Parts: sequence; C-alpha cells; structure tokens
Amino acid sequence: MSTAARLLLLSILASSSALSAETTTATPTTWSINTSLTARAGYDDNVFLQDRAPLIVPGAVPDRAGSWFSRAGVGIEASWHLSPAFECNLGYSPELVRYDAFSSENHDDHRIDLGAHGRINAWSYQTKGSILLVDGSRDSPVFGHTGGTPAIGGASVRSRRDQLNTKLGGTLTRAVDTGFVRAIGDYTANDFDSRHSAVPGYANYVDRSEWSAGFDAGHYIKKDFAFIAAVRTGGQHQGAYLGNPLQYSNTLTRILVGAEGKPTRNLTLHALGGPDFRHYERDVAAGFDRTRSARYIEGAATWTPRETDTVALTFKDYLWLSSGGRGAYQNTTGNLLWKHVLNPLWSASLAADVQTGDNRDYSATTSQRFDWIYTGTLDITRSLGPKTKLDLEFIREWSDSVVAGKPGREYTRLQVSLGVRRVF
Repeated sequence: MSTAARLLLLSILASSSALSAETTTATPTTWSINTSLTARAGYDDNVFLQDRAPLIVPGAVPDRAGSWFSRAGVGIEASWHLSPAFECNLGYSPELVRYDAFSSENHDDHRIDLGAHGRINAWSYQTKGSILLVDGSRDSPVFGHTGGTPAIGGASVRSRRDQLNTKLGGTLTRAVDTGFVRAIGDYTANDFDSRHSAVPGYANYVDRSEWSAGFDAGHYIKKDFAFIAAVRTGGQHQGAYLGNPLQYSNTLTRILVGAEGKPTRNLTLHALGGPDFRHYERDVAAGFDRTRSARYIEGAATWTPRETDTVALTFKDYLWLSSGGRGAYQNTTGNLLWKHVLNPLWSASLAADVQTGDNRDYSATTSQRFDWIYTGTLDITRSLGPKTKLDLEFIREWSDSVVAGKPGREYTRLQVSLGVRRVF
C-alpha cells in the first residue's frame, strides 16, 4: 500500500477514534463478556476436490478421497459500552480441525474480531477488523489432472494451508438535512506462508491484497432510503514466485452509483455499481494492455416477510488477483439464504451459492479458465435449552468448467456434519 493510501486510511480511523473521545452526556460504563464452546463432526467425501480422470502427474492427491473430520472451538467475546459516542467489541475464537485420513489437512485456526462505533450529534463512525491465522501445513497439494487446481483455485483446500488473512475497514459519516457525506476505507490481504515448488501440478499460492478509500454522498429520496454517488481509489498487489517477476499489481479508480436503506418497512437494501478503471504495473505479460476497465457491483438485501422468516441476498462482481499468481480474473459471487423458525425448539435454513471465475481477458489462451461453482446448504437446528443448540448440516457442491478439456477443474462434493454449541 502506498504512503498516501496509508495516510488516508489512517485518517479515517483516527478521525473515528478522535470522535469517540468526546462525550456529550455521562452514562454508566457497561462491560459484557460472553463465552461459548462449539464442536462438530462429520464426513467429507471429496477432501481434495478431485473427481476421477486420467492422471498426468505422478504422486498427485487421490481422486474422490473421503475422510471423517472433527472441529472443536472456543469463543470469547467482550464488549464495552462507554457512552453513545463509544462502544467497542473484541472477540477471539480458536478452533482445532482434524481429518482422520489425511493429517496433511489438519490445521488450527485463530480468529480475532474487533470493532468500534459511536455517534456524536451529526457525526457517526464505525471501524471493524478481522484477522484469521491458520496454523496449517506449509506444503501444498499436487494436483494431477489436466487443468491444474480445482475450480477457482480450490478454496477449501487452500484455506487449510498456513496463512494470515486480514480485513480492516472504517467509515466516518456526517449527516445533513437531506442526506449524508461519508468517508470510507477498506483493506484486505491474503498472506500465504506455504512453500513454493517447481514440481508439476504443485499448487503455488502467492500473496495478494487490495486497499481502497473514498467518499460517498447520499441523498434521501424517502425516509431511511437514499440514492448514493461514490468514488473509490486504491490498488491491488500480487506477489511473484520461483524467480518469475510476472505479476498483475495495479491501481484502481471506481465511479459508483447506487442506493441504500429501507425502501419498505421489512426490506433493507444496499447496492453499488459502476466502472472500475485499472492501470497495471510493468511486470505483466508481453502485449498485455496495461490500461483497462472492468465492472464492479456489490449488493445486499434482507427481507423479513414475517417474524418467522428471513430472506437474505448478497452479491459481488469485481476484478480480483489470482491466488496462484501471474494473473487476474473477474470474480462473481452470489448467495441466497432463507431462515425459518418452525417453533421455539426447531429452526432451519436453506442456502444457495454461485461463484464464477473468468480469466479469459487476462491470460494467454493455454492458461484460460472460466469456472462455475454451485453450492447448496441445508441446516436443521434443535434447541436443547436457552444456551445449547444442536444442528445437522448438509452441503452439496459441484463445479463446471466452461473451457473444454479441463477435467481437473470439475468436481462434486458432499459434506454431512453434526454440531453443537453451548453459550455460557
């Protein structure tokens, strides 16, 4: 991240902290601490996301390799309410994950979540952050089918490797009579600590990150619902590996319009979209046009038709850097979730996810990928009391490669598990 970018992000966060130091009325300080225990056990019928196809690399991970797995974790969350001007929270959740058949996939996760928010007259702020440290294997798997890694890099396999993932963000908002003005900054980074290798089929992962900062201007077209115009500036960084300098780091400028708020009593909406202008650094492939544009769309909606039902939709379509290095791709994700409460003891949720990764405009013909991943999730929950819940989860996932002749990209997967959570 450039010095100017760091200063802009820090100024947003610092302004938020400065506001929190002011208090208009004296209110009692309130502390709360919550702890929980979680455990889950189940079976994954395709740990490495590899369906049966001719092997072209010896020593590759096995096809259709299933394994029983178990997870156990602790959650600790503390919150502090000082006044309307300052409220903060901090959480730590370590979790152990074990696979009976493949010790290489065992890992320990350490999650830290933190945030603060407050309001002083016409000013309000919010800061948030999450850190995930995965203590896993530093050796990546070897994939042996034509097409290389599973669709979109095999995210569930990659997530078990040694790595550090960071997300930070903050907003500072000034309300005016007819709307608001908001400064905003975000930062996300994947720092992979797995070893690199020139072995054919070996999954090399490279560091990648994105920062952005900018301003939103909102105008209320009705109570609690505003039209928004926004601008973002920022950049993405991609690491190199094995002595090859090829990487697709870039700077970005986004011009966005959209809306947010409550258009109706039971519907909450956020949507932004527009062109995303990029300028790439010099270490790109020969003949690559370093000045380009792409589309950027983000959206979320929550609908509550009745007290027992909630429907949530999230969507994002943006240009992201490949975790395998030496390229970029248009990444599109969508999730539709329905939650239903049957009675005080039973509840259920049903989710449908779609993800695509298309690098055809950013790669040579021999390296082109266009993957689709579909995921369906059913969760049935039984309350065992005010502090204990038991849930049964079914996950069905499958992928498809639009680019022909890439059997290594396609797979099917079924995961079934039983979990319990106890709050203290």
